[in-house]
Amino acid sequence: MSTIGYINVALEFFGGLLSLIFILCLCMSNHTKEKLDRLYIRVLAVNTIVLFCDAAAWLFKGRSGTFCFWAVRTANFCVYVFGYVLLAVFTDYLTGFIASRGAKITRTPLRIMWCFTSLAICLVIVSQFTHMYYFIDNGNIYHRQEWFWVSQMFGVICMLLNSTLLIRYRKWMTGRELGALGAYIAMPVIALVIQMFIYGVAVLYLATTLSALCIYISIQVEQSHKLEQEELELEKKRTAIMLSQIQPHFLYNSLSVVKGLCQTDPGQAELAVDHFSDFLRGNMDSLTNPDLIPFEQELLHTQHYLELEQMRFGERVKVVYDTPALQFMVPPLTLQPIVENAVRHGITKCEDGGTVTIATEETASAYRIIVTDNGAGYNTAKPVKNNTRHIGTSNVKKRLQSQCGGELTIQSVEGEGTTAVITIPKEENP
Repeated sequence: MSTIGYINVALEFFGGLLSLIFILCLCMSNHTKEKLDRLYIRVLAVNTIVLFCDAAAWLFKGRSGTFCFWAVRTANFCVYVFGYVLLAVFTDYLTGFIASRGAKITRTPLRIMWCFTSLAICLVIVSQFTHMYYFIDNGNIYHRQEWFWVSQMFGVICMLLNSTLLIRYRKWMTGRELGALGAYIAMPVIALVIQMFIYGVAVLYLATTLSALCIYISIQVEQSHKLEQEELELEKKRTAIMLSQIQPHFLYNSLSVVKGLCQTDPGQAELAVDHFSDFLRGNMDSLTNPDLIPFEQELLHTQHYLELEQMRFGERVKVVYDTPALQFMVPPLTLQPIVENAVRHGITKCEDGGTVTIATEETASAYRIIVTDNGAGYNTAKPVKNNTRHIGTSNVKKRLQSQCGGELTIQSVEGEGTTAVITIPKEENP
């Protein structure tokens, strides 16, 4: 094999390995969940097959032996067939990409592409018997035949079809996306022209790999933008969750308590204002603190809330603290919403009120926070018309899971009360 042959083999094996690396990266980063990404992986897979087959055709070219005889013929046949399939699967990816951007595109271009591909493959099969495209002599050497240009024209026509799609739907894409997809058409066309006029230079499928790299980079940039957008949305939701904890009715009721105490007990009114301002400060601090906080800080914030509720409801709201375990971290506003549910939906629903118990314990593998009330309770299996309680507990569950691998379980019996247990694994706790 000539020096140029070895260079071709090396380049095409390198291109094939590069395509495999792209596939592995996409699979490891969970890109296979999206249909569009699966279509792109299929493009890469077919591209890999073509590159390895073309490398094998060059590697065994001119070598004797039964294995080399069949290897050259099989490899060349697969290069032609999968080369056409590559154009079709790229069109599938292209139409899917355009549709994902909100454009209304039919399956007609894809059907046309598969018709061209099927016809081209049929002619390749015919060529195995008529040698209209190529001929492999007794020395196991590949030779182009007079109708070789027809096989290349199928590729040109298919690329022109894809170019038409890009031009027609260009307004639905960003400049980066248009450039990356356009490179997958322009670079192979340039390589195809070079191969048609300079025999012995294998650059076509290497060009498809390089252009696939452009698309891969575009996908990664798009994924980065998606993550940034998701983080922004999460931050907005987090802010909304925090703000939702400052219930308007609680503010109004607390201010009414302060107003009443100003007339009857100014000293208690001053204390109520202190608790009220500390409670609000705790909520505001949570808005700017995305990290875990010491449990003692969360407990203090909850105590400010409970002090205000006790000033409002008097002896109807009793609180018991049993917290030997304090030295661990929790997400902000984890305990307070659970305690608020116990007060609002539990003990204050009973005429005589009740008791909220906040307890902590440490096990070998986790820290546990147990909030118990002997209030009204509820049927956990029955749909609740006013789902404020469920929204609050759902938010706490999500933040526990995402921030420290924790969980929240709730058990409740109508007429007997509710028990909420927060479990935080030690391995996830700094």
